[in-house]
Order: sequence, then structure tokens, then C-alpha cells
Amino acid sequence: MQSKNSSMTPSLPQTLSQEAIQNRAFQVSVSQASYNYMFSYIEPLSLSAGLPKGEEFTLEYEAKVAKVFLPLLENFTKVVVSLLERELQDDLTGDVSESIKKVNEAYHALKSPSSPLAVIEDVAATKALLEALAEVPNAIEGALKGLSHLPKDFMHIVEGLAKVTKQFESEGFTAFLKDTLYYTLNEERGHQYLKPKGLADYELLFNTLPTPQALDVERKAWMPEDDLPICLQDWYFGYMQIAGFNTTNLRGVRTQKAAHENVYLLAELLEKMPVTDDILQQVSGDSTLTLTEAVNKGLLYVCDYTMFEGKKGASLHGLHRYPEAPIALFYWNASPPHGYPTDGAMQPIAIQLGQHFNADTTPIFTPNDCTNNNDVDGAKWLLAKMVVQNACTIEHETVAHLGACHLVIEPIVVASHRQLPQTHPLMVLLKPHFRFTLDINHGAYTSLMVPGGVVASVISTSHQETAEVLVDAYEKRRFDDQYPDKIFHQRGVSSDSLPSFPFREDTLDLWAAIQQFVTDYLSLYYEGDTAEARNKMVLDDFELQAWVNELVNPKRAAVRGLDGLTATNDEKSPVQIDSFDYLCRVVAQIIYTASAQHASVNYAQYPLMSYIPGASGTLYKPMPGRSEILAQEDVVDWLPPLDVALYQTSFAYLLAGVQYDTLGHYTDDPRTQYFTDKRVAPILTQFHMNLNRIEIDIHERNASRPMPYVMQLPSLIPNSISI
Repeated sequence: MQSKNSSMTPSLPQTLSQEAIQNRAFQVSVSQASYNYMFSYIEPLSLSAGLPKGEEFTLEYEAKVAKVFLPLLENFTKVVVSLLERELQDDLTGDVSESIKKVNEAYHALKSPSSPLAVIEDVAATKALLEALAEVPNAIEGALKGLSHLPKDFMHIVEGLAKVTKQFESEGFTAFLKDTLYYTLNEERGHQYLKPKGLADYELLFNTLPTPQALDVERKAWMPEDDLPICLQDWYFGYMQIAGFNTTNLRGVRTQKAAHENVYLLAELLEKMPVTDDILQQVSGDSTLTLTEAVNKGLLYVCDYTMFEGKKGASLHGLHRYPEAPIALFYWNASPPHGYPTDGAMQPIAIQLGQHFNADTTPIFTPNDCTNNNDVDGAKWLLAKMVVQNACTIEHETVAHLGACHLVIEPIVVASHRQLPQTHPLMVLLKPHFRFTLDINHGAYTSLMVPGGVVASVISTSHQETAEVLVDAYEKRRFDDQYPDKIFHQRGVSSDSLPSFPFREDTLDLWAAIQQFVTDYLSLYYEGDTAEARNKMVLDDFELQAWVNELVNPKRAAVRGLDGLTATNDEKSPVQIDSFDYLCRVVAQIIYTASAQHASVNYAQYPLMSYIPGASGTLYKPMPGRSEILAQEDVVDWLPPLDVALYQTSFAYLLAGVQYDTLGHYTDDPRTQYFTDKRVAPILTQFHMNLNRIEIDIHERNASRPMPYVMQLPSLIPNSISI
């Protein structure tokens, strides 16, 4: 039995004295008073009922957010000014310049702390910045006196700037991500500051922010020479399906499938989208290739956004936005035509902007218009690609990011605190991977995801429709189907058929490293010379058994699909976990979801989703049919006004810019150990070595990729969903 002197050492309950067991049970009962569930927000999803004490952001965390927010504030201000520059010209007085100077001085003071008390300096400097900003509207108001030739609504703009400042002071760093720019620049009639004149206007939104990766792709000899940004080219569109911000929708096409597979049947494709051998041949450049041959070789792939069928969309500022449910067909071409990487590429073949083919209203668009849809200059094809990426963006924010990461981990956090004492080895392991998740989710529920909030502003679906998509994905999700070493096979995108898939290649390395670390760690406590002995240690851990029952309880964490559990025929504890190997997989999956999986979608937002023509969350016109004639300059009419675009760009920069810690590193001070059990040290060192090796391997792979894929670099992955 464990002595009182070692009561803080991680331990399994079956090794403790009765007194120690009772003390741990009391600790858990206290936690159960603070950690509870609610189902009414998005029924039937299980969420945390409030924010328990101890789960709040720390001052250090707030300081990291502040350092990301301040460049946003600077960019926001300068974008507003640039939109008005033609009207103002040189009419602003010295008072305005002096006010702007004070803002810049305060900003640079915050950006460059001069003492070890950096966090405290950040808070003081932030306050100084806001005070300086507050003077700007007053200075502008004074400068306007006598300038009658300026727009009559300009005072409304000044009032908008003042409102922005007040929101900063009262609501914090996310206040400007609401409707402030609209109310700053909107007018009843007259000049339309917010309407883009062309695609180039969206590049103006990066006034002082760094150029995102999408606009900074290195030009290579095989790339097409045209006036469009590289990120709007066909090869890039195909590459985004395997190395983009959301690679979860790509599925292999097959002639038949097993019960456990989630592939796309060719018959199902042809029923929805009657693509032909001739289309495949003309686009791929292979005059002998047939659909059946491509399918049999595992070279045909589909992204089908059927989850948006029937969604009507919502209006913002009097303008309606249209969700679409496109289907996109891709072919892995080992010898692609000019304009693609020479060593193979995911080549887009055809796009249908709806679930039901109609030759006039919902035709099949192709890059060379071989389907005769009045698309000589490729404007409809360009728009079709934008529509697919729009659907991908909405699915990213609602399902792949929020639903499959944030909302998966949240009830597991609650369940863990309700059933595992702080000194249980599993709780010790998981706790850093839960850090700040409840607080960041709480903030999303109370400000970002509310009707009229940021999310509602930057995606086309209504608040209710977004909830419907979330719930539908939740109903279909099964925990055991999500293991990385399983899911790519299920979707028909494993290395058996698809030779290049950067996300798959990188994330499988991370999964293997995480699984090895978890197995080595848990082996310290669930000891035994044989598998049977370890399994018995797992079975005898009654705190662990309470945890898995809390996880699967539909009135608690409501996790579905933990199929490795065994039924007990006991009403109070209907399941048990009796396999050490299965426990390791479950725990590894939790850590993987909170770290690598979340990083793949969250940290891609600014690099790959901030240039709006490449990843707009909103569309402002119904889809064109065969008869409409479009020029490339017309495509901008489908894209959002500049205020909505700036919301999305700013939101992406904020979310992708905050990294609190790094995967596998549990303290900021290398001299301080998080794990008090000294036996963990060599295991953690090996984990670090494996992560370092993966970092090197990814950099080496990136050297031969069309563009680097960095979302799974271990150094860029935090331990938890903390943003």
C-alpha cells in the first residue's frame, strides 16, 4: 500500500490504503459540484455547464493573445483609412497626425517590453494604447470642421470609430470582430466603401499584416503564367484537398464498399453527377482513360458537400448569403498536363454546383469547358472552384474545427474531472491537454457563436442551419472510427491508392509518436509481465471504470462509438474497459485530437483561409447556369463586402496566431519537471526525440512538395485546444 508521504505520487486506486481511497473519492465529489453538463445549447451535444473555477485563462495567456491582437488593431485601423483615402486625401490636420503618433508609440511599447516583467508591462501598455486610440475620433472630428466637400455621412464614420474604441475598452480583444467596420463605413446611400472593385481589393486587407501563405507561394517553372494569384490556379485547388485547411472531405471512389468503409460509390456519383468517360479523357489528357479504369486503380476522388443541401442561408446588413452543396471530382494524375507538378497531382476534373444535375440550371463545369457551358474564358470554372472552397470553409468552421475538435474534447474534460482524482496517472497525463479548452469554448458560446456574432457574420448558413450541420455530424460520429491509422483506409485515401497526401503522411507520424508515448507512460502504472496481467490492472482500476462509464453515459459526456468497451449487464456501470491496448488507443486519440488534429485545422486559418477569393465563408449571389455569360471580373460579385472579408481575415489571424505551449513540453522552465514521477523522464525524452525527428522529416518532405505543408510540424502544435 502507498504511504501517506507518497500521497501526491500518481497512483492507481487499487494500490492505495482505504483512507487514501476515501480522500480521493472526496476530492472527486468536490469536483463533481463544479463540473457538470448542459444539453440545451445545441441539443443533443454534451457541453460544460458554465466555466468551473480554475479553468480560466491566465494572465500569461491573455498577454499572448494581446500580442496577436495589437497587429490586428493596427491593420484594422489602416484598412479603414485606406478605404477612405481617396475621399480624405490631404485634408486631415496635425491634430489627427499627433493622435495617430500616440497610438503608434503605445503600440510599439507593447510590442517591445523592456523588462522581465513583460506580462505586467503588456497590461499597462495595452491600457495606454486604448487611451491613445480613444483620442483619435475627437481629433478627426475637429479636423472635419469646415471641410464641407467631404461625404455628408463622414460624421457617421467618426461615430463608428468612437464606437469601436468603446467596444475595445468594455468587451476586450474580440470586440472589433463583430460588426464594427460595417457601422464605421456603412451609409444609407452614396459612396460604397465596402464593395470590392475587383479581386485585388482583397489583398488590401493585409495592410500591415504579414502576407499569408496563399499569396506567397513560390512560383515554379511548371506553374501557369496568368494574371490570377497562384492560389486560384487549378493545381492549387487540387492540392488543397490533400494539404489544405480542411482535408477531411476527400473520399476515394469505388465500385463497391465494405460495411466499415466510407468510400464513395461510382454508381452514387453518376446518379448525382453524370460525368462521362469523355469528360475525364478531355480534362486529364489521357484519351484512353475510362471512369471504371480510374476507379479500379484507386485514382478517382470526390468531395461532396451534401450536408448543405436544402440550406437557405441568412442575410447580413440586408444582403442575403447563399450556402451551396457542390460536388467536386478529382483524379490523381501521375503524369498531369502542363500547369501541374510534374511528379503527379490531384487534378480537378469537374464541378457540379448542386446535388441534382440539370443541364441548364445545375450543369457540370470543367476547366476546359468541354461540357459546353458558355465558359470560354473560364470565369464559371473559377467561380465553381470558389464555391467548392466556400463549402469547404463552412464545413471547416462548423464540423472539422468546432465539431470534431472543440466539442469532442469538452465533455471529456468534464468527465475526467468528475471521475478521476488529480493524482490518478491518467489525469496527470491528460490535464495539460485540457488546458484552457473550457474557457475558449465558453467564449465561443457567449460571443462568437451567438446569432449576429462573428461566426454568423463570416459564413452563409444561418445560426439554426449551422447547429443542424453540427448535430448531423455528431449523430454520425463514432469515436473508434477516428483513429488516424484507420480513418484514411475507411475513406479510401490511404497510401495503398493515393501516393501523395501531405496531411496524411505528416499526421500519421505524429499519431505513432503520441501512441508510443501514451503506451510507455501508462505501462509504468498498469504493470505486468503479460498482456493478461496488464489487462487485469486496467479492469481493477475502479476510478478508470467510473471514467469510461461517465464517457458513454448519454446523460453525461455522451461519447459514442467506444466499441472496445465490454458490456457488464450492470445498470449502474453498464460497460467496462478490460484491455490495456484499447485504453492506450483511447487516450492517444484524446491527446491527438486536442493537439495535432486541432492544429491541422486551426493554424491553417490565416495562412490558407485569410485571402477571401480562395476561401470565402460567404457567397452573395445564386449560382450561374449554362445560359449566363460571365467574365472573370464578374466573379467578385459573389464574394463578400470588405467588412465581412476583414472579419474573416482578422478572425483567422487571431485564431492562428496564438500558441500557448508546444506539444510534449509541459513546463516553460526546463529545470522544472511537470511529471513528479521520475520514471517518466526518460519516456518524455524519447517522446521529444521522436517529435524532433518528425520535424526534420516534414521539412525534408516539404522540400519536394509543390508548396510546404507546415500544419503538422510538432513545434507549431500546442498541447491543448487553447484558442
